This record gives sequence, structure tokens and C-alpha cells, in this order.
Amino acid sequence: MKVHVQAVPLTHTQPAERLVKRGARSVFRLVRRTAAQAGRVPGLIHQAATDVRDAWQESADPCTRPNA
Repeated sequence: MKVHVQAVPLTHTQPAERLVKRGARSVFRLVRRTAAQAGRVPGLIHQAATDVRDAWQESADPCTRPNA
């Protein structure tokens, strides 16, 4: 008797239209992540402006310069 080995798929294969759904879901997740990151920008800009202002003020005071 000859033994024939055949692979049994463990998951249901996705039809072609599911490819479109997966692609759309990936795009939507990217858009959501981008929107979330954009929400952080005003805080980062405010912090950068504060740091630049502080550095400008400190550079004018000879007592706060490093190695003075």
C-alpha cells in the first residue's frame, strides 16, 4: 500500500476581494496614526520655542555661560 501525503490548509484562504479590504484597512490605520502624531505637533513646537527663547536669554547673561 502506498502512502500519499497531502497538506491540509489550517486557515481559510482569502479570496481576491479580501485583498482590497486588507489594503483599505492598512491605509486607514496609517491615516489614524498620522492624525495622532499631528496632534502632538503643537506641543512640540511650543516646547521648541520655549527652549530657543531660554537659550537666547541664557546666552546674553555671562554668568550662565558654560566655562565662564
